[in-house]
Amino acid sequence: MLEDGTIENSEEIITSANAGAAAALRVYREFSQAPGCADPKVVFVGYSQGAMAARTAANTLNVLHPGESRVAGVFTVGDPLQKPNADGVFGSGSDGQGVFRLLLGDYNDTFYTLPGVDRVSICHDDDTICTVGWPFKFDTHLTYFNDDMKFVTNAGASPSTTSEVEYMSKALQATIIKARLAYGMGPKVEPVKDVYGVGDSVTATYSLDRPAGIGERLMMLNLYQALDQCQFGMGTWNRSGTAPPDALDIIQITANGRRLTNIASLLGYSDPIALTPGSTSVSVRITLNNAALKDAALTKFIPSPLYPDQDRFDINGNGKFDGTEAYAAYEDALSGRCGGIDAIGAGGNWFADVMNSNNEAIQTWQDSPALRLRLLATGTPDATTGYARGQALRLNITGLTGGSTYGVYFESDPVLLATVSTSSGGTVTTDVTIPSNAEPGQHHIVVRNSDNGEAARVALTVTADGSPGPVVDLPISGGGTSPEDPSSGGSSSPFGS
Repeated sequence: MLEDGTIENSEEIITSANAGAAAALRVYREFSQAPGCADPKVVFVGYSQGAMAARTAANTLNVLHPGESRVAGVFTVGDPLQKPNADGVFGSGSDGQGVFRLLLGDYNDTFYTLPGVDRVSICHDDDTICTVGWPFKFDTHLTYFNDDMKFVTNAGASPSTTSEVEYMSKALQATIIKARLAYGMGPKVEPVKDVYGVGDSVTATYSLDRPAGIGERLMMLNLYQALDQCQFGMGTWNRSGTAPPDALDIIQITANGRRLTNIASLLGYSDPIALTPGSTSVSVRITLNNAALKDAALTKFIPSPLYPDQDRFDINGNGKFDGTEAYAAYEDALSGRCGGIDAIGAGGNWFADVMNSNNEAIQTWQDSPALRLRLLATGTPDATTGYARGQALRLNITGLTGGSTYGVYFESDPVLLATVSTSSGGTVTTDVTIPSNAEPGQHHIVVRNSDNGEAARVALTVTADGSPGPVVDLPISGGGTSPEDPSSGGSSSPFGS
């Protein structure tokens, strides 16, 4: 680039970028013509001139195969064709215009409307290549992914706590998994949801490479380990005379039409999930039902250094966790166990193997959507006049800026309840508790960005008396104020339906 902002040898650069796009498409064509690799999904990645090549290749592939969404994602930095504030554009220079878009116009902007494409592009403020303008700086174009370089959601926002490398690598990993699933490299999971709650069902269908043989069975080691940890957690924490619930009564699993009664069935040895000879698929359905918790009488949990303040659940001081106290205590004790069933990695619990009669794995699935379960019921408290001090709230916040950090405050006198980071879609779910010393009356929960600017708020009434009920789902939407009194309305059973 010259001092007046024009591009030296611009024709050669454009020709080179187009040649790069053509080369990428040739490689794609070679893969797609290989045996067993028809119509693969592709992810393009590019920096600077490579960004031009990546988006041109994506545009071209969409024209060659309209309606097929063969492009899973395009990931770029320092894009010379950047459109200001377009879909998927991040960074302190997200409002800038790429130097070649300035020269050539918006001919390439169809890239931003390609269907089914994950777009992530980062541009730094003062990077003359992706946000051309005076003063013309050139060194900034070389600062991407430097050590300690933090991800910024958009122009004017403060840096997040996440590094650019971490943000881009996680986004790329998620898109690669999505592409592999779309290509049939994992089970077909329906419906796909961020979190499955009480009453939800989800089914994974595993398609076999060839008809099942005699003695073949399905093994789901990761799901077994998660359920085993769940059962261990309930047994360890419960020191009452009443046996804890069975994990398979809460997390109900049906495989090939048969309800499992022993988690060892998932290991494929004792009472295994047997495949029907000649079948070409096997299905596994999970249904969440926490009715077993209704009769889970507790006389405290075993003291633990991890939870030294568990007596806080004994609101009525009778030495037991009874009524909704038991509900709240289980919610706390099972956090990271049953409730964190995806702790071993996104999608890990859907991983599976087909084992033959010689205990050899003859087919394996290691790609799948995440399986995140919310095992305990939520709802409004029985009393509709307001929330008691100490009430647990599960905030479901939407409408925020993706990949950003926010503080969640209880106001009028601000009390920081939580610090959260949003998903790429601008959503986040977090659990908070109304302060035990809150004054009776109306208060607000306020979501503030890193500059202390208000992003969302919801009003609620706090009462002086009463015991906290079950965890309450409380929606908060950014860009507007939620209803003034979410505590009013119908009530539900403490354990849901």
